[in-house]
Amino acid sequence: MLRSATTSTVKRPALPVATCVGSRGPSRSSSIARRGWRTGGSHSWNASPSSTVAIVPKLVLIDGNSIAYRAFYALPEDLATKSGQVTNAVFGFTRMLIRLLKDIDPDGIAVAWDVSRETFRTEAYPEYKSNRSKAPDHFRSQLGLIDEVLQALEVNQVRREGYEADDLIASISKKAVADGWEVLVVTGDRDAFQLVGGPVSVMYTMRGITDTVIADEDYVVKRYGIRHDQYVQYAALRGDNSDNLPGVAGVGEKTAARLIGDYGSLEGIYEAIMDQTPKLKENLAASREQVFLNRRLMDLVDDLDIEFETEDYAVREWDRSTVKDLFDSLEFHSMWSDLEAALPGASPKGEILDVTTSIESSPAVIEELAGRKELVVSLVGDAADPFGVGVSTGENEAIVIPLEKAGPILSGLGEGKIAAIGHDLKSTARTLLALDYDMSELEMDTALAAYVVNPSRRTYDLEELADSLLGLEVVSPDEAEGDEGTLPFDTGPDLEIEGRRIEAIRRLAGHLTEELEKREEMPLFEEFELPLVPVLARMEHLGIGVDREYLEEMGADLRSRLSDLEARIHEIAGEPFNVNSTDQLRQILFDQLELPVLKKTSTGKPSTDQSVLKKLDHPLVDALLEYREYEKLRSTYVDGYLPLIEADGRIHTRFNQMAATTGRLSSDRPNLQNIPIRSESGRTIRRAFVADDGCQFLVADYSQIELRILAHMSGDPFLIDAFQSNVDIHAATAARVWDLPLEDVTADQRRTAKMINFGLLYGMEAFGLADRLGISREEARGHIDTYFDQFEDVKQFMADVVTRARNDGYTTTLFGRRRYLPELKSDNFRVRQMGERMALNAPVQGTAADIIKAAMIELDRQLRDRDMKSAMLLQIHDELILECPEAELDDVEPLVVDSMESVCELAVPLRVDLATGSDLADVKE
Repeated sequence: MLRSATTSTVKRPALPVATCVGSRGPSRSSSIARRGWRTGGSHSWNASPSSTVAIVPKLVLIDGNSIAYRAFYALPEDLATKSGQVTNAVFGFTRMLIRLLKDIDPDGIAVAWDVSRETFRTEAYPEYKSNRSKAPDHFRSQLGLIDEVLQALEVNQVRREGYEADDLIASISKKAVADGWEVLVVTGDRDAFQLVGGPVSVMYTMRGITDTVIADEDYVVKRYGIRHDQYVQYAALRGDNSDNLPGVAGVGEKTAARLIGDYGSLEGIYEAIMDQTPKLKENLAASREQVFLNRRLMDLVDDLDIEFETEDYAVREWDRSTVKDLFDSLEFHSMWSDLEAALPGASPKGEILDVTTSIESSPAVIEELAGRKELVVSLVGDAADPFGVGVSTGENEAIVIPLEKAGPILSGLGEGKIAAIGHDLKSTARTLLALDYDMSELEMDTALAAYVVNPSRRTYDLEELADSLLGLEVVSPDEAEGDEGTLPFDTGPDLEIEGRRIEAIRRLAGHLTEELEKREEMPLFEEFELPLVPVLARMEHLGIGVDREYLEEMGADLRSRLSDLEARIHEIAGEPFNVNSTDQLRQILFDQLELPVLKKTSTGKPSTDQSVLKKLDHPLVDALLEYREYEKLRSTYVDGYLPLIEADGRIHTRFNQMAATTGRLSSDRPNLQNIPIRSESGRTIRRAFVADDGCQFLVADYSQIELRILAHMSGDPFLIDAFQSNVDIHAATAARVWDLPLEDVTADQRRTAKMINFGLLYGMEAFGLADRLGISREEARGHIDTYFDQFEDVKQFMADVVTRARNDGYTTTLFGRRRYLPELKSDNFRVRQMGERMALNAPVQGTAADIIKAAMIELDRQLRDRDMKSAMLLQIHDELILECPEAELDDVEPLVVDSMESVCELAVPLRVDLATGSDLADVKE
């Protein structure tokens, strides 16, 4: 942790001031050429390679408030993370910091901050800066993030109560210069020009943070016509509107420069006041007291008692993992490579492993490896057509076994005799299934372990994890040399690439094991995540049958309907236009038809999203909504699915185990979790998924699993009793809220209770409930208040969840899964609210995800133990979809129910509903 200059510091080795010939000697950046920061002036900062020079260390001092403000107003406020945290100030500040580290190559760096507006200047002149409005919330919310960046990068920060940042900079500059340093002050405040001279320069941000100028003595003379040591008196005459310091009326730049040039000082000017024109004399006399006050307030304090220990200001190496995690959370993906280039004393891409790798086909070696209990393994080559198996044989040693020779090892993996250690083992397992090896015993999956440790990472690629967690450079197979993406094993470099990847997996396995144990997440990893890998691999390998002919006919029908609807829309509009163009649609709806603008986008344009269009009463809008529904069916489902049907007539989706921060599974290629369920259009899509001849789909759906988890976690006696009694939970909730007998609950009351039950799980507030139910916000607030009056345990549970998450920084499921929520620490109210909604939902949704994963593992085990042909194909939210031979159906149904309902014990029973059918649209209970 960094310490300010006003606190005790940890002593670090001092940077030597060395004398060398053509190099920087033993100092930190001896391999980096010296860069000057001057654009002009009397001398150069670059040492001649042929001369003997004294290397002078460079110190960069940043006015933190000034640069942060410049960044905030220079970059758009819609620059934000996916979670809604505005990041324009921290992004711009970090970009400037990296630029300084990279281009200036300083030996020391520090950031000075204002502590508060109350300083000795406001005591002397209460109106000082009183014209400044309060800092915007979006700006203040980012100061803590900037602090996190600086701490992660080990940059010293200094603060002093009663003084401003530029006072600290002046004092540190003076001490640094006395110790033989050159100083660059980075600021957007012209008051710093008084500091230039000799070894001190100012990088002045004129507009934004990229338009900068390096100011030295010559710059001040050329720009203002005065010497740098006269700047304060010059500025005192002119005043400073930004600081609420009035100057002399009628005195601009030229007059102020002339007066200072002619008389040398304020005292000289006023001694010769009678020599001025009547008007100037009058104005100078009227402002005399203010001008001398201005000088006192503008004069920077350069004698504060601040220790200047060179080791405290040194540019230090930083922890790559910490910084990478922070950059990922801020979504600063493009800045990472730039930052690496500025890393002191290290290569831009980290350590390159020196791994001895060879092709091995000796039966004795292979048999020895096949006899081990666990192996670090990696398939080599294209996943669809691997060349061989890469195996770690020790530290910095690996071999590649040609596939045709690797039978004993593959057999050991397939029979569970060898536990595999690898990266993204689901891909490996799926590839081996195509080779008739069913890998079932896993020891460590480094990609999956990294996900459990930090579910918010942008990517879990081996290259990125090796770099950010271990500082190792690993090249992906796609970057390997070869004419057509292949790995020619008769060349050395490709073997080196594979060897480094295998060694990186081995090292990551040890590192991540420690991280899981430290966070007490090893049980979650070993019991819920790792055993699911081969289950998902088998599901992907099996795929699900799709009726291609049905989809093609559906596509033709949709295109015909879309053509008719487009013609109808053009007829109503009175002119042809691109129906899919938002801008053209706005012009038709709001300019030509003059429909009311109900909502605007963040850029101020009329919104045309679905929720808005549904509120507009016009035949063109009705036709447009119908057009959009058919267009989505065509583009997302029909045209999206057809290319993915493989030669076996099945779609083999890919399940993403490392995508959702809550622990839920997702899928892609294609996404089979976004099929509409209850709409008629959804049924038409589900009808395309068909079971094999002689088989039926068995759909097992957890009934109200999240509400049951809520009952357990909150301990609410009414909810627990209702679920134990197996009554209609929504009707029972309505009866309690409206104090009615159960039999008197109306359909509307049940619908409202259902909306509240599920809505509160996702942090829905009165506005959302009102919108969904079509009632006033006041009425919706009344429903929610009444609900919480009747369910006080639920209300207390929700409050406790948010409080714990705010204190811990994360939520946990019943089984220890964490979801980190930095949003709860935001100064931005909306971001904090969003964080609270996520905190409310994460423990319940995450626990539901854990339970269904455990059920999948158990059900797969039961089916395999019985050597059944029935198998799981899909997992969609709370549903498991199996394909079962009709002869097995009677035996499988109770097995599924028992596996899913008994997978864990809660205060309420888990219930599973079953349905069967030959296609997914026609499944019936």
